Amino acid sequence: MPSSGGMPSNNGDNPGAIRGVPMPQENNPMSTVHSGLQLGPPGRWWDDKHYAKALHLRSEQQKRMDSLFEQNKANLVSKYQALQQEESKMEALSRAHALDEGALFAQIDRVAQARADLEKANAHLMLQVRKEMDADQTSRLDKLH
Repeated sequence: MPSSGGMPSNNGDNPGAIRGVPMPQENNPMSTVHSGLQLGPPGRWWDDKHYAKALHLRSEQQKRMDSLFEQNKANLVSKYQALQQEESKMEALSRAHALDEGALFAQIDRVAQARADLEKANAHLMLQVRKEMDADQTSRLDKLH
């Protein structure tokens, strides 16, 4: 799961989704995933022809990266859905006629934790993906995004 701006679409019809996994957009709660630690562009950038060519990715690297994504996909989706649920609860609390500051602040903590859990899961995947590249490729990647 900040700035994704300008990233080429990975699935053609929806630049904010990657084969079923929501990706960062300015109005997307998951967007905070990429606001801090940036280990690569958002999405399945290794499947994008522009990135693959610029990084000199080999097809076997891309296949391993796809496999890593598939291994992590369920966890990422679960963490994203948990964040959405916590944000929905916070929104409901903030719209209550009689605001309960204690309950609202406790919910803010739960949202922050859910966001941190999602960011960690995404960082885990991106670190695994980066390990599939050589030093020249990671240097090129860092310059591209």
